[in-house]
Amino acid sequence: MRTEKKELNIQIGKRLQTVRENCGYTQEAFAEALDIGVEHYRKIELGMYGLQRENMLILYKKYKIDPTYLLAGEKNHTFDVEMFLANCSREERDKFLDRMLIYMRKLMISPQ
Repeated sequence: MRTEKKELNIQIGKRLQTVRENCGYTQEAFAEALDIGVEHYRKIELGMYGLQRENMLILYKKYKIDPTYLLAGEKNHTFDVEMFLANCSREERDKFLDRMLIYMRKLMISPQ
């Protein structure tokens, strides 16, 4: 049971790191959002510590990180960009587009 829990922590940490990097955030930003030290957060990403449920909820509310993805690796691919853009405020739309441009620039400059 202990090795299963450790492996789950490692998988959650990897997924969390991937999401954080894809969104362009630093470990410091996530640590601050979770009100923990950067070293503690780093150990969560490494799988040395588990991510508490309360912290998953914080990440969901603040960054829209799906807890199901963190826990099980299952992705929700039902996002409809056109529907979102048609039904969001101008501020939400601008924020979304800014994040998409940052993400696309990152993809263009990162070595594959």
